[in-house]
Amino acid sequence: MDYTPEVLRNKGVPVKLAKIRKAEDDWTPIYSSDGELETEELHVRFTHNVIADIEETWDGLADWQEAMESKPVSTLRRTLSLIFMEPVDKIGGMLIEGRLPEYSNAIGTAWALANGVDPTVASRMLEAAEIQVDSQIETLNQELLTALGDAEEKKEKPSTPGKKRSPSGAKQTKDTKTSGKQAPPKS
Repeated sequence: MDYTPEVLRNKGVPVKLAKIRKAEDDWTPIYSSDGELETEELHVRFTHNVIADIEETWDGLADWQEAMESKPVSTLRRTLSLIFMEPVDKIGGMLIEGRLPEYSNAIGTAWALANGVDPTVASRMLEAAEIQVDSQIETLNQELLTALGDAEEKKEKPSTPGKKRSPSGAKQTKDTKTSGKQAPPKS
C-alpha cells in the first residue's frame, strides 16, 4: 500500500477491502477464476461531515472512542460505514478476514491526521504498524504450527499401559500397616 505523505494528506489512509455482491440474505465476496479474492483499495479519511456523523451516532466523540475500546469490531464496521457511505452490513461483508488490525490502524491514523498529525510522521507510523502486524501474524502462525506438531506427535505415540497388570483389590499404603491386608482370624 502506498503510505506516502502525499497520499495520506490528499486521499487518506489506504485499506484493502473485498469486492462483494448481494446474495439472498447477505453479502458474499467475489473470487476470480483463479480462486483469488477480488479486492479494491479505498481510503479512510475523516471529513467534517464524517466527524459530525460520528458525534450524532455515538452521542459525542468520547463515546465513540469508548466504543472503539469496548466494541472494537462493530464500532470499526459502523465507522467505516459512515466514512464510505455504505450500509453497515455491506461494509461487514467487505472486511477481509485477518485484517482487523490493519483496519484499526487505518482508522487511528486517519483520526490522527484529522487532528493535525504531520502526514510524514503518520506515514512512518503506518509502516511501523504494518511491520508489527505482520510480525504478530507470523508469530501466531509459528505457535499454531508448533502446537499442531505437538498434537501430531502425541497421536503417533499413544499411551500404552504397562505389560504387567496390577492385582485387583485394595493396596497397602506406606502409612498404614493393615491397609490392603486381611485381618487375622479372631479366636
